[in-house]
Parts: sequence; structure tokens; C-alpha cells
Amino acid sequence: MPQIQTQHSWSLRKQIFDYLSNQIEKGTLTPGSMINVKQLTEELNISRTPLREALAQMEAQGLVTIMPQRGVKINALTYDELLNIFEILGALESQALSVVFDRITPKKIDTMERLNEQMAQYIAKGKNKQYHDANIQLHRVFLDLSPNKEMTGYISILKLKLFGFALKSYRDRFKEAIVREHRDFISMLRAGKKDEAVDFLKSIHWKFNFPENFIRTDNQA
Repeated sequence: MPQIQTQHSWSLRKQIFDYLSNQIEKGTLTPGSMINVKQLTEELNISRTPLREALAQMEAQGLVTIMPQRGVKINALTYDELLNIFEILGALESQALSVVFDRITPKKIDTMERLNEQMAQYIAKGKNKQYHDANIQLHRVFLDLSPNKEMTGYISILKLKLFGFALKSYRDRFKEAIVREHRDFISMLRAGKKDEAVDFLKSIHWKFNFPENFIRTDNQA
């Protein structure tokens, strides 16, 4: 594990936050697991104060729960929380798309199409993490065009909350449905159908229109 060094406390907090977020994305820190604060300070060669501040920020964003005298727990999503996050993401991403639509070039659409076909291949090969990485990258193609970095930053946090749930719980049929929706969405982008694409993103792609058996719950294999 790399040691973190910086001269500025605000930068140190950000580095720690980014490092822990990356560990969640990589699956090293999984929902329900505990962070050993003492061990982490030793491994990263940092003091407890900036680590506590970074963890407090993560708790405020719903990523962890600080449990006095016990440690810090990586939060796990419930099914209802998943639906709520989907609804928020639909509203935010559709708003971002409406603003940047005219800046999405054919080359960027080609990139989205390539990433989507990679997602299909990853499903067939059972490469779950790579599938989710490609999914996030596909959406970033247009989200990164947004001038509203506060909004896109919040979108990233919400997707970070989804990540552990998605790795554990999305069934292949759900992932395949997402790939099909991406194909429809990309076709709308190529055809220049702005209103249709914006509505599709909000009302279909981020609207959970599938029965619950597309998602594994805690009591399902």
C-alpha cells in the first residue's frame, strides 16, 4: 500500500478520500467490511486527524458509517436505496445530457459504442468488475463535457455507493438489458434526437423497469 505525503492538510484529506474511494471501486473495500483506522494510519504513514476528517467526509456522503470504539464500516445498499439512487441519477444525468448534447461528437459516440460492446463481451466472459468499469466510462464520455463539476462530482459519489452492490447483485440478464438500452441510447445520439435521448435516459435507462429477480437480494444465491 503506498504511503501518502503532502505539505497541505486539505490536500492530504483529499488524497486519503481519493485513495479510500479507489479501494471501494477496486473492490478491495467491500460493502459491510470494516476499516481498521490504526492499521491504515500505519500503512499510509499518516496521522489520525486527516484520516478522521476524510472518513467524516465519506460518512457525510453516505459511503461509510463511523462506529465509535469499533471502527468504520463500508455501507451496504438496500434494494430501496438502490431505486432511490437510480431516480436521482436519472434526473441528474438527463439534465447534464440536455446541456452537452450538441458537444457530443461522432468520435465520442463511437467511443461509447466501443465501450458498450466491451460490456457485452465482459458479461460473456464473466468479467464483472471490467463490465462495471466500462459502464462508468461510457457515461463519463458525455458527463465529462458538463461544465457543472459539482453535479458530475455528486454523480460520481452516487455511483461509488452503487458499485459494491452492483458487483455483488446485478444478474447477467440485468446487465444484458443495460447493454441493449445503451444501444438504443447511442442510436438516438447518432440521429440527433436530443429530446428523445434525454427522456430515455431519465424515464427508461435509470428507471428500474425490471422485476426484482433481475437483482440478487441478500437471501438469494
